[in-house]
Amino acid sequence: MPNPLSLTDAADLIDVSIQDIWLKGSEKESRLFEQYYNVETGVQDYYLKDSSLSGLEYAGRIVENAAVTASSPVQGFDKTYTQIQFGILLSFTKHMWFFGIKKRNLQQVTDEARKACTDLRELRCADRLDQSYNTSYSANDIAGNYVVSTTGGDGAAFITATHTREDGGTAWGNRITDGTTVNMDFEYDALKAASRTAALITNPRGKPTNISLDTFVCSRGYAVHHRAIEILGALNRGFIPGSADRDSGAVADNSGAVHAYKIVALPWITTNTLYWWMFDSSMKNQKYGLQYKESQAIELEGPNIVFKTGEIQYKATMMFDIGFSDSRSWVGSRNTNAA
Repeated sequence: MPNPLSLTDAADLIDVSIQDIWLKGSEKESRLFEQYYNVETGVQDYYLKDSSLSGLEYAGRIVENAAVTASSPVQGFDKTYTQIQFGILLSFTKHMWFFGIKKRNLQQVTDEARKACTDLRELRCADRLDQSYNTSYSANDIAGNYVVSTTGGDGAAFITATHTREDGGTAWGNRITDGTTVNMDFEYDALKAASRTAALITNPRGKPTNISLDTFVCSRGYAVHHRAIEILGALNRGFIPGSADRDSGAVADNSGAVHAYKIVALPWITTNTLYWWMFDSSMKNQKYGLQYKESQAIELEGPNIVFKTGEIQYKATMMFDIGFSDSRSWVGSRNTNAA
């Protein structure tokens, strides 16, 4: 867009033969990221670093007159979050503002600066799933291209077959598999495989983590999204999806109840639109899963009037960082039935 916007850039605004001019911007400010990120606001430090300490191993048997066997916690991995500022400037010539924007009662166009920030926030948050098999990717915005690191505390991607265990024991993985096929395409058997994959994830000392997958995440409007709705409908009726059998569905939560998952469909996943993920919402906290750490909420500033030209400016900015330290609460699939 020209900066500042002038009469020659949008001549329709001063054309008296045109009765109506509609603003077609972002429909509303979205906060969909809050459904799958743990959100922390009020951050006051440029760098925010966290670590962890494991629990203990299983207790041991003590024979008569023997000493109790000792055990110690294991230090976990570090993760650093660095606050990044994002923003946008919207400006108009004095003539455009008085004879175009104000006359057409389009002053709400200034809200689009704020919405441009909310849209970018949703995109960057969704990118971490879109790029969940990668350790970095190239991001692009109006300021140019830059490389984003997407590794967690163990230096691995969000979804991988081999996450390093803190005590040096057998690696754990959160790439969905039934033991034979990996990255399963989303069908009922893949839903069961997701539950199996979560059941095999161990804690820092090799114990089961007791994960109960209850939230399904995918790209909105694609085949995986549609199939997830169909399978959910069958499970909610107590049927086996894709079968004429009337046995109850086999996927249950930790209480033994038949599992009815929540669907979070994201329009901002635009590259790997057939990927899908599941997570345990009870583990959406500061220890596990995706993290959103905000030092400045979106702020719209203006108008600022440039003294020499009369140019009218509005600015919106925000500061946050996103990432993860431990992705144990999530599992994911490329939907390819192949590595």
